[in-house]
Amino acid sequence: QRLPTRNVFYYRCPDHRKNYVMSFTFCFDREDDIYQFAYSFPYTYTKLQNYLDNIEQRQLDFVQRRPLVYSVQKRRLDLITVTNPSLLVKGKRKKVVIVTARVHPGETPSSYVCQGFIEFIISDHPIARLLRDHIVFQIVPMLNPDGVFLGNQRCSLLGFDLNRVWNEPSHWAHPEIFGIKTHIMNLNEDPDFEVDFFIDIHAHSTMMNGFMYGNTYDDASRLEKHGVFPRLLSRNAEDFSINNTSFNRDAFKAGTGRRTLGGCLQESTHCYTLEVSFFSYQTSANSQAISYTED
Repeated sequence: QRLPTRNVFYYRCPDHRKNYVMSFTFCFDREDDIYQFAYSFPYTYTKLQNYLDNIEQRQLDFVQRRPLVYSVQKRRLDLITVTNPSLLVKGKRKKVVIVTARVHPGETPSSYVCQGFIEFIISDHPIARLLRDHIVFQIVPMLNPDGVFLGNQRCSLLGFDLNRVWNEPSHWAHPEIFGIKTHIMNLNEDPDFEVDFFIDIHAHSTMMNGFMYGNTYDDASRLEKHGVFPRLLSRNAEDFSINNTSFNRDAFKAGTGRRTLGGCLQESTHCYTLEVSFFSYQTSANSQAISYTED
């Protein structure tokens, strides 16, 4: 049940350094009931496990699932590999695309987008089959399973923002980031693999549509190449906004996956943050707003 829009307020608050604040009014009219509130459409750890279980039961020869590591509370950090099995022959050089989501547990739209990507890349669509024949896709759909289970907005069980510890993750305090970073660095050093893309999916609370954050480089040629993928995405995805896309290396983003991996992987690797709106996307100024959900 959604709260009526007349009871929900979203505004810049002078008491909070003019940051956005959401407040709402609600009447608790049943003493014995338990009330739960969700900032956005829920996407739970259990929902993900059920979804991945269903895929596993289909026994697709081009899909592999394994736990990369376990969280502090021993929840699975699933790694999904999607590719033509013939591509995994040892000694054969192959490109790898790594997609992660839900490092911030409250950003549920990122899970719906990640699920949509998985649905497409394992489908019978001709483009999906062609991509599987040439690329190894590795997907970690939920980087912060403890935070998701506990209903946290941004942090892990131990109170860490896991998207600020990529530069020096701890195997005991941030096993999820320690595990995925170690895995990516091993791929980077393996002559059989070339990490082509790293895309970390998030949800944004103030802007519409989807857009990207990329890195900026002193090398003009590298920076120009880094801007190609977002431009291609804007031409092929109606919900993607190239105008909201930006490239930066501000200090506030130090320790993020995009920034850290962009500085330690091969120069040919492109690292991005893909943001999708908590609210919705619009294909034109007068079109209907569409939320990022399973529908």
